[in-house]
Amino acid sequence: MSAFSRELLSFVEISRHNSVRRAAEVLNVAPSALIRQMQMLERAFGAPLMARTPQGSSLTDAGKKLLEQATRWIDAERELRAVISRPNATGMRVGIMECLLPFVMAQPELRTGTLILKIIVSDTSTLLQQLRSGELDVVIAFNVMDDPDIHIHKKREYDIGLITAPGFAPAGGTEADLLSACADLPLCLPDGSLSIWPRLEGAFTRMRVQPRVMMDTNSVRLIRDYIKQGECMGFLTWLDVVQDVSSGDLSFHALDNLRLNETLCLCTRHVAGEVMPVMATLARMFDALPQTGTLMPG
Repeated sequence: MSAFSRELLSFVEISRHNSVRRAAEVLNVAPSALIRQMQMLERAFGAPLMARTPQGSSLTDAGKKLLEQATRWIDAERELRAVISRPNATGMRVGIMECLLPFVMAQPELRTGTLILKIIVSDTSTLLQQLRSGELDVVIAFNVMDDPDIHIHKKREYDIGLITAPGFAPAGGTEADLLSACADLPLCLPDGSLSIWPRLEGAFTRMRVQPRVMMDTNSVRLIRDYIKQGECMGFLTWLDVVQDVSSGDLSFHALDNLRLNETLCLCTRHVAGEVMPVMATLARMFDALPQTGTLMPG
């Protein structure tokens, strides 16, 4: 049973599918019943919330505002239920890089039920914005700049390397050879929203290399998956690919002389309250992360 009305929950479902008919199938109710519920909701808020289009349903400006608020309400209810069901567990909202997911999910506190995490995966800029606004309690992200509002508890450097499928590496092996090959072999690169890109762009400029870009994306997982197919190369940090390198699915080619690296940071707001129990868990996880060149245990 939800704390919210069926009209509000139906509105969220219709918004998710952009279709009354599809939402009705998911909710196992008649489309006419959903239409009546939306009419009741619009009367309650005194504004039209949805507009019918040839493609289905679209939200009005008022509908977009309601959906944003309703999503917050539903998320907050879910978090509250988790806290109530486990009164001795500690909760925290954590923003992380995509590459950290396996390490966070491996924490024993999650399996024993003593820790409740709300995990947000995004880029550094977005996570820091959410940290400043109080939407997150802790952020673990690359290349956090000095900021009077943010306290950096821990730092660690990770090398950036050329990533290939095993046996796909270009001839030669020096940094110049590897970068020069980027003009001839297709690349799958991080886009400008990821903090690694300015460093790569600077290296290409210094080496006077025009990379042959097949695709750019903000998804590290997508980059890894494309490279595994053996048809392109890319650039990522050791932490991004350590699990794939350890399993033999990818190869990491160091670019030592170019001094390309990223700094992983564990951060909170300076105004944050007492979060030491969970911070201790995250600090232990941070310290246990594999350093550049260190493989995962078999």
